[in-house]
Amino acid sequence: MTTPRRALVIGGGIAGPAVALFLARSNVEPVVFEAYPRRDEVGGGFQIAPNGMRVMAALGLADRLLAAGTRSADMVFRNHRGRQIGVVHTHASASAVNLTRATVITALRDECERLGIPIHYERRLADLSMVGTDTIARFDDGTTAAGDFAIGADGVHSRVRRWMLPDASSKLPRDTEMISIGGFCDRAMKPPADPRDADRLVFVVGPRHQLGFSRFGGGRWGWWCHSHAATPDERAALLEMPLEQLRETMLARYAGWAEPAERLIRATREWSRVPVYDVPPLPSWRKDHVLLVGDAAHAMSPAGGQGASMALEDAMMLGKLLAEPDLPVARAMIVFEQLRRRRVEPMVAQAYETDRRTLATLGPIARWARDHLIMPRMARYIAKALDGVYAYDASALREAV
Repeated sequence: MTTPRRALVIGGGIAGPAVALFLARSNVEPVVFEAYPRRDEVGGGFQIAPNGMRVMAALGLADRLLAAGTRSADMVFRNHRGRQIGVVHTHASASAVNLTRATVITALRDECERLGIPIHYERRLADLSMVGTDTIARFDDGTTAAGDFAIGADGVHSRVRRWMLPDASSKLPRDTEMISIGGFCDRAMKPPADPRDADRLVFVVGPRHQLGFSRFGGGRWGWWCHSHAATPDERAALLEMPLEQLRETMLARYAGWAEPAERLIRATREWSRVPVYDVPPLPSWRKDHVLLVGDAAHAMSPAGGQGASMALEDAMMLGKLLAEPDLPVARAMIVFEQLRRRRVEPMVAQAYETDRRTLATLGPIARWARDHLIMPRMARYIAKALDGVYAYDASALREAV
């Protein structure tokens, strides 16, 4: 029997525990190190797309997420007067699910603990080094750990990436000049007028701004938007203003918009304000026996709708590669990077450009063209593109191995 290899997994959010679970199936002994204390109330919500849910099904966790979240069948676009201007119907074999980030992280961590995969909290990476064939991680608390290789799954502000690419550290991650603002509403908030919205994503576009909303787990509604903050002062103002002032600022922005925009904002009880950063194409995702995955390698704006699902795909593919009996770790990392770059980098670029498009202010003629000509056609194009994204199978290594 082959001696199990030991992997140091740096990061305990979504990518790290998911990687650990797949590594454990591949004759690898993973150990996860998370910089923060264990917290089960991580803020915010998102959608796990059908391709991400396919990965969670492979881990045996899909039913748990489906029970905790809300299935999301379609997307609908409306203008700020409430007129429906496009519907995106996809044909995915799995359901998309809208749910809280905390639900996903807790499910993955609980599964690691059930299987005996160690997760060490409050272990923030300080440095990495190579000693012979060992990869050594040193942490801020003075402790160290050794493994055969290391996986950098420590998010958009990755310390593993900083160690790997010190010359690029000052430019990474990229500041998109956007702040994601939104929150979860009081459970007593009545649903929107259209009952079909209970199981779909709704995107509302105005002369300039946009707003999205959907139902999340437990019947709660939530909403989100991206706000441009081009200067440090603008960013600080949005991030630091008292919540009631933020509420009034959002109400002023969406004044006159069709319901439920104002109702969502007034009913918000749990607010979220997060600066949006992404990671454009890197010179490399590898150094020695260290590999970047998830947001550390390819963080994208939430406008792309695929950040968590791409991290889950990373985990599955890496596990499959390392399970190949005749594939050395170094070669597996090379193949992983080749396959995943061509998948994720166009999505990062597209998400960035989607945010840029929200900065334009449309006059009456441009809005009419958008609502009557562009969006009805664009919805069909989006549906076709998403069908391709959702059909991807991260476990199929094809001819690349």
